[in-house]
Amino acid sequence: MRKTKLTAILLLSGSLASFSSVGLAKTERNGFLSLEQSGVASYYSDRLHGQRTANGEFYDKNALTAAHASLPFGSLVRVVNLSNNRSVELRINSRAHKANKRLLDVSKRAASELGFIQAGLATVKLEVLRVGDA
Repeated sequence: MRKTKLTAILLLSGSLASFSSVGLAKTERNGFLSLEQSGVASYYSDRLHGQRTANGEFYDKNALTAAHASLPFGSLVRVVNLSNNRSVELRINSRAHKANKRLLDVSKRAASELGFIQAGLATVKLEVLRVGDA
C-alpha cells in the first residue's frame, strides 16, 4: 500500500514537472532542501520608483528586491546571471504580472549587480535560500 502511494506520488510529480514552463529542481545540500529555477529575468524601469509593490511597500530601485509569480513575500533568493556568473541575494516583495513569462523582475540595482542593465534581460538561475512567511 505504502509503495503504491509513493509510486503514484512520484508519477504525478513527474508528470506535473514536465508541464512546467520553468524548470524546478529539488536538491539537498547539507541536509537542507533547496529549490532551484532557471529562466529569464528583467528589471523594473525608473518610472516605477516609489510606486507600491504587491506586498504594500514602496518600490526602491536601489534596494535588492524582486517580483516572482509564486514565491511568498519575504523569501530570500540567490540569483545567478548564467552569462557572466555574477550573483546577488534578493528579497521577494512583489508579484510578476500574470501575462509576464519571465521568471523574475528585479530592481535596477539588482540588474546592475548582475550585469544586465545594457541588455535588459538575462538568463538566470534562482535558488531559494529562505521561504518567506507571507
